[in-house]
Amino acid sequence: MRSKSLSFYRNCLLTVLILSAAIAGLPQMAKQTQGYPSHLPYAFSNFVWWNDEELRIQLKKRMPALGEEIAPDSDTLRKMRDTLKEMLKEKGIQADVQTEEPSSFALTAQRAPGAPPPAIVFSILNPQILVGKILIAPAPEGLTAALQNSLQAREGHEYSSRQDWLVHSNIIQELESNGYLEAEVDIAHDTPRKDGSRYLVNLLISVKPGPQYHIASITADGGPLLQGQDLSRFFTQKRGDIADDNQFGPLPVQLRAYYEQRGYADVQIKAPPILDRGNGLVSYHLEVTPGPVYHLHSLTIHNLDPDSEKKARELLGLNVGDLYDGMAVDLFYRKISADAALAAYGLTFSPAKNKATAAVDLTLDFYKVDDKSSVTVK
Repeated sequence: MRSKSLSFYRNCLLTVLILSAAIAGLPQMAKQTQGYPSHLPYAFSNFVWWNDEELRIQLKKRMPALGEEIAPDSDTLRKMRDTLKEMLKEKGIQADVQTEEPSSFALTAQRAPGAPPPAIVFSILNPQILVGKILIAPAPEGLTAALQNSLQAREGHEYSSRQDWLVHSNIIQELESNGYLEAEVDIAHDTPRKDGSRYLVNLLISVKPGPQYHIASITADGGPLLQGQDLSRFFTQKRGDIADDNQFGPLPVQLRAYYEQRGYADVQIKAPPILDRGNGLVSYHLEVTPGPVYHLHSLTIHNLDPDSEKKARELLGLNVGDLYDGMAVDLFYRKISADAALAAYGLTFSPAKNKATAAVDLTLDFYKVDDKSSVTVK
């Protein structure tokens, strides 16, 4: 039984997480300029003595008017924080409780599959709540050690139920890379135990791997720009191999870049598995759906002085009327970090696409990278 290293898709997930961390650090200013909501849902991170439903029931008993959303930086929020502290005190735990509000960009950004939606998050700042051990059972023969090793880095770090989806994703990726395409994973934690001035919880991972699949066939159609071309040289697998989560190697990324550079901002690249459960076989066929060809209709830049804005436009290299090159915007991040005049800035961008006219209105919002997000601790 093989155990693969991080696949391409897992690297994509890591990229999403890095971007999510950057998004969390966007300035408070972004809330005001982009119409921050008056009310948001709320969630809990590490109140390990209760599950989410129990917390909501307890809070609503003590705060009868409490709904499913609250206003940021409000009296209700502060009362919830005080009530949570009182609930912990009743268990003999003197705690500091903090709240963290999402940036406005995080409210509209595309989330990684399985990631929790943006919310005002309540968490225990002090005492520390840490992950003790990660216990996995059962798992396919030969994979338990690999799964344990892939998750070992979580041990000893702060526990957050908001990160359970990442643990789940890592396990699913490991199983899928070994042919277990219909695996099911459940994550829970045991009773918290005191360890000096901190508390530890073990993560309990339950795995139902399902059957192991082998490849029956693998084909690819490169779409209208690559009509009839043989793309099999990019494949990393062949018929008879144990199914992987990276059958097509770098092909999907290269195809996306190829089309986006030519104005196909809506291009979709899909290769859903077709399962033959009775025989444990899977077939893959990659297809490209290009969508319309977009042009840049307008370019708006916020929060830069005239000289810096001129420099930014030069570095971007996109002018009104040009084919809209989505890759140029991605490369722009690297360019500004290497430019002395713009290196102190971070950037968010909002391409507004009009499918009817195949036009893009692009807005670039710059901000000082030393600005902080809104975190209140009491």
